[in-house]
Amino acid sequence: MSNPHRRLGNYIRDPKTVTLVGHTNFRRLYAGHAVSRIGDELYFVAAMWLVYALTGSTVFTGLAAFLSRFPQAIGFLLGPIIDRAPLGRLIVTAEGLQGTVVLLVPVAAVFGVLNVWVVLAIMPMLGILERCSGPAQNAAIPRVIDETLLVRANSLISTGDRAIGALAQALAGALIAVIGAVALYAVNAATFVASAVLFSLLAIPSTEKSGSVPSARAYLEDVAEGIDIVRRSVVGHMVVGAALAAGFLGMAVAVLPAFADGIGGAATYGLLMAAMTVGSLIGALGASTLENVPFGWVTVGGFAFAATCWLGAALAGSLPVVLVLFGLAFVPVGSYNVLVSASVQTGVPEELLGRVTATAGSVTGVVGPLGLLVGGILGDFLGSGAVIAAAAVGFSLIAVYWLVVPELRTLSPVESIGKGSFAPAAAQD
Repeated sequence: MSNPHRRLGNYIRDPKTVTLVGHTNFRRLYAGHAVSRIGDELYFVAAMWLVYALTGSTVFTGLAAFLSRFPQAIGFLLGPIIDRAPLGRLIVTAEGLQGTVVLLVPVAAVFGVLNVWVVLAIMPMLGILERCSGPAQNAAIPRVIDETLLVRANSLISTGDRAIGALAQALAGALIAVIGAVALYAVNAATFVASAVLFSLLAIPSTEKSGSVPSARAYLEDVAEGIDIVRRSVVGHMVVGAALAAGFLGMAVAVLPAFADGIGGAATYGLLMAAMTVGSLIGALGASTLENVPFGWVTVGGFAFAATCWLGAALAGSLPVVLVLFGLAFVPVGSYNVLVSASVQTGVPEELLGRVTATAGSVTGVVGPLGLLVGGILGDFLGSGAVIAAAAVGFSLIAVYWLVVPELRTLSPVESIGKGSFAPAAAQD
């Protein structure tokens, strides 16, 4: 136990960490993002469990997750808006509206009209609002800090996400058992209001296009430019690999409530979600130690390990073993998320970052929800355990794809990626 403790201490005392913690604007961004993250986790656990409780069917839990994630598919249409909008105002508005929409479930319960269709109906609305807030927060990071701090900033945010997410997921399962999923929606609404207040204190520097309203032609050109840089650069290859995995991981998410119910119930569902998040936390914490290692080989080895652990978790019969293996499977995921975010934020020109982030999210936003639907249907026919086992293929596909694609396999360490270096490659041909 001493080595992890020492590593954490060194991480906290590192000059880059100290610089970021002392950066007022970054602290405000981090605080708002952290509270928003709590809201996201409470909502997703409550929504998935409530749908399962109302129907007892993995088909409906798959449909619920599909409706929640599918709005990512239209993210590329929102990209130009994010790049031109005053980011602070956009984030505050999106967070506040999410809090309002979430309250519809408790209100429906009070009036005796709550059913699964009410829960499902608000999911796409919240998904669209998140597709405004999430990419806008991501685009704000390189505007408020120096590029030399991007990896550490993403590591801090990702580490915080995982720690907060693990606690929120475990707490959500416990709260559902005590106060019920509907009451948890009301708690969730309060977190979104709090994040909106925190984000209102953030000062985000503007760009030349900030606040401008594009013509229809300029808007379409902005959309096309975001798609083009993804299609012609290494970002596109990253997106393909992520999309393949998203489909299989979506299958697992769709049946996870049923898988947990077979082991122990709502509290177990929260523990399974928390175990995966703790694994991601550990990976995010160690990501900065990998920024000097060739990114391609880090990804190949990491996801091969993740696939092995995920399959073991699906086949294990003991809850403690399942929790440990689920957590280990997500350690490489945590490191990858930090490193890929830093590489994109550095390699993509700042004025295109919102569009590129939204476009990349659109691709996985199509494949991931399809996996959710397929997983939900297969869960009713094959059982949740079989679907969880099949989802291990998703992790192995990432490793295989990064291995066979030269542009990915030979990708240099994140620290050596030049600012805006992805754009020239996209502009060629």
